[in-house]
Amino acid sequence: MITLYTMPGSSSTAPRIALDEAGADYELAHVERDDAGNNVSPAGYAALNPMGKVPTLVDGELVLTEAAACCLYIAEKYPDAALMPPAGSDDWAKTLRWLTLLTNTAQASFLRWYYPDQYTADTNGLEAVQEAAVAELARVAEVLAAQIGGGPFLIGTQFTIADGFLAMLTGWSGDLSAGSRWSDSPTIAAHYNAVAQRPAAGAALVAEGFPAAFAD
Repeated sequence: MITLYTMPGSSSTAPRIALDEAGADYELAHVERDDAGNNVSPAGYAALNPMGKVPTLVDGELVLTEAAACCLYIAEKYPDAALMPPAGSDDWAKTLRWLTLLTNTAQASFLRWYYPDQYTADTNGLEAVQEAAVAELARVAEVLAAQIGGGPFLIGTQFTIADGFLAMLTGWSGDLSAGSRWSDSPTIAAHYNAVAQRPAAGAALVAEGFPAAFAD
């Protein structure tokens, strides 16, 4: 059985959505941290994930970290769920493109906003780090909205692991100031709602603490 190590609302949300959409048999193992941000439970977690982050997916002897990698593994392991277009197709390549943008650019920008002290040694520069992150997220949101168009998903009518990843990040953006939230975009809000209306994905989002829907 697969074990997914997770913290509520974290980047483990995306692989959880993928597992639920695939109908996979899995269990959640919650990672707990103290007030200083140190992992205190489960014991030995650092041996699984030397970075000390979540998610970590364990499947037999396989130990896999990084949310996007976990999602890709799940899509390959459960091909009948059609969480990726056929390998080698144009839509497959496009899905990889958007998933990479979401993890390399968007997720990284969110982390700079959440944890600005990790990106500068200048304590007077924290606000500037966050401002730059918000500006980058705004540019990414415009690109994503243009791609979605009438959607409802990133590559049209097929739901993929990239859509679950995007819904997770849209949920994260609720922590930003009004006007900077991705859900302020009617197109991205409609995308989130289309994901949330799927029984498996929607239940996973709510279980992780995300909204059941956004006004679009």
